[in-house]
Amino acid sequence: MNKQQKQDPKFTKFHGIDRDKIDWRPVIDESKCIGCGMCATTCGRGVYKFDYENRKSKVANPTNCMVACQTCANLCPMKAITFAENDSTREKAQKIIKEYNILSKIKVELESKKDELNFNSNE
Repeated sequence: MNKQQKQDPKFTKFHGIDRDKIDWRPVIDESKCIGCGMCATTCGRGVYKFDYENRKSKVANPTNCMVACQTCANLCPMKAITFAENDSTREKAQKIIKEYNILSKIKVELESKKDELNFNSNE
C-alpha cells in the first residue's frame, strides 16, 4: 500500500517552476535512523510521516519539501537525512538556482512584494 500522499497545492510551485520538476527530496538512510521523530514533528510542510509500527520516519510527501531547506537534516542527531549524492547539498541547491534561472525570477518577485518586504517602511 502506498503511504505517499498528494502534494499540498500550496507547494506545487517554487518561484514559478513546477515543484515536481525540481530534484530536491530528502532521503532517509534507515540503517542510521533511530526513530526519534525529529524530522516528522519538525517539518512544517508535511514531508514526513511516522511509521509507528517500525518506529521510523518515512518520506511521504517529498515534493512538499522546500527547495534548499535542510532543517530536518541539520536537526537529525544521526545524520540519516540527505539531499545530494555526489554533490554537497549546497552545491546541489546552487545548481538548481542556476538551472532554473531562479535569481531572475526572484528579482521580479522582490519588486512585486516591495510593500510587504520593505524594511524601511513606517509600520
